[in-house]
Amino acid sequence: MKPTTLIAALIACSLCTGSALAKGGNMPRNHKVPEDEFKKLDTDHNGSLSLEEFIAGGKDNTAEEFKKLDKNGDGKLDRYEFSLKNKKHN
Repeated sequence: MKPTTLIAALIACSLCTGSALAKGGNMPRNHKVPEDEFKKLDTDHNGSLSLEEFIAGGKDNTAEEFKKLDKNGDGKLDRYEFSLKNKKHN
């Protein structure tokens, strides 16, 4: 392969990748950033979510889901525990 062809191919790949990243990659349009969602739900601004605050956040926020996310069992979700919401957990 000629150096000119190789350089052209690399530039084309870079443009495609950059364009995809600028558009948010494959992130769904309705995707919520966990940090922003956490701040919105933390209505008393104490840095953690109570069960009530969590449930008020939407139909997918159930007591069962809260219990799964509350890894240390302290009855509240910190930012890290909440960030696990959209990831698989046991």
